[in-house]
Amino acid sequence: MKNYTLIVPSSQRADDWFDFIRESLKHTEDVNNLIVDFNDVKFMDTDDFVVLACLIESFYIKGCQVEFIGGIDGFNNHLYNIKFKEYWKQGFDRSKFTLSHNQTTLCLWKISRDMIYSYSMYARQYFERFARDKDLIPLSSNMDEVFNNIFDHSKSPVTGYIITQYYPKNNKLSFSVCDFGVGIPNSIKRAGIDSEHDFEDWKAILKSLEKGFSINSTPRNRGFGLNNILEFTESSNGRLFIISNDGVVEKKAGEMYHAGSNNFNFSGTLIKIEVDLNSFEEKDDTNEIFDF
Repeated sequence: MKNYTLIVPSSQRADDWFDFIRESLKHTEDVNNLIVDFNDVKFMDTDDFVVLACLIESFYIKGCQVEFIGGIDGFNNHLYNIKFKEYWKQGFDRSKFTLSHNQTTLCLWKISRDMIYSYSMYARQYFERFARDKDLIPLSSNMDEVFNNIFDHSKSPVTGYIITQYYPKNNKLSFSVCDFGVGIPNSIKRAGIDSEHDFEDWKAILKSLEKGFSINSTPRNRGFGLNNILEFTESSNGRLFIISNDGVVEKKAGEMYHAGSNNFNFSGTLIKIEVDLNSFEEKDDTNEIFDF
């Protein structure tokens, strides 16, 4: 039996995480038992969780078993509360809802086409408990946008993962989505858009954020693009962070873009969205009756 150990980075440095991904993906073949070692990890953000989930899935879909070791007590309690270690147990359905023991965390979810709208609607209802007078429909519609883009463009061997976290101290919400597909820049280049230009990857990501820009979308998603998500973060005093291939783009509401090359050589796309629930409009519960 061939074992392989993933030693999860204990830092929050992007360089450490993407070196970890790139090296680990070289070893997905002929592994019978994957050991995920959390060693001295104390904290993981939403983007860390979805990247790790996609990485584990890359081994799991090739038939290996998964076991977990390490991690300090406090962090292991968090893993228990969100049921992270259960996701790769035999018989566990990762495409369905999994209620966590932690009320501020919406379950890790392996994105499935059939459950897209159910998940986003559930997310809205789940977090309305913390923002009872706010209209969270924009949250669910923008989740739909991200999910549909994954299915339309990513061509990922590993279906994307999402996790959503609420932070009560500042009334903010963070959700991250990751896939190991071709990446936004490659998707644009394959479509032949502006083919006379040799786009750097970060410029291609910026192109994807332009209003009205879309490529080969399915009818349910045609005419919509990542610009909707950009506008959503702007209107909600939030932050949009995208890493895809060798490009990275960050946009905080009211500020200029920070964009450039990262040299991570990441085959896939990671999107992290943070929003301020205080900025959402209040619900309009007025029931109007129209007579015709």
